[in-house]
Amino acid sequence: MFTDAQLLSMLPSLHKPELAAAIGRRLLEVQRFFQSGRSSFVEAQGLGEQDFFPLNSGATQFDFENGVSHAFDVYGEQLSLVLLPMKLENNEYATLYPLSEEPTAGAALKSCLGQVCRDVRIWTLKEDFESEEAKEAAVSYVLSSGAELFYCIYLHDDMDSDYLLFRQEVRLEKAATCYSVAGGNYVDPQR
Repeated sequence: MFTDAQLLSMLPSLHKPELAAAIGRRLLEVQRFFQSGRSSFVEAQGLGEQDFFPLNSGATQFDFENGVSHAFDVYGEQLSLVLLPMKLENNEYATLYPLSEEPTAGAALKSCLGQVCRDVRIWTLKEDFESEEAKEAAVSYVLSSGAELFYCIYLHDDMDSDYLLFRQEVRLEKAATCYSVAGGNYVDPQR
């Protein structure tokens, strides 16, 4: 378990060099821990099995060439994601689900594997009121195919659930800012 001070030190914006290490490398695997198993997810959510991998909440790890890995989880008190300091591993309480072995994941999602990362972006959440929360609500990977794969909370319609989505599935109007790690600057979140 992490303290609040430790979690705040794990905000993605504080780890731009680590995120930049993925740029120019092929995405080899996406792995996820889940809060609910396949049958309980489908039954409880009323969704299809094809939604199990992208729409089931759970920590997510992106594995790139040369041992570069980014493991993320939710820091709900800050309306934010955190970049974990260690890789996710199977344990007695949870099993990692690799995208490459997921039988119900769609072809579009699986086609991200093997693509080269061109940029990593950090997205913040826009709110109607001013608050002190970090609100780093998403990290996205722009891939050589042109796809942009998001691990995000709040930038969709299911509140704080953490999903794996493509850009066209994300509510970009909910984003306040978008920081391009490759460009070293903020870019228009709507483009």
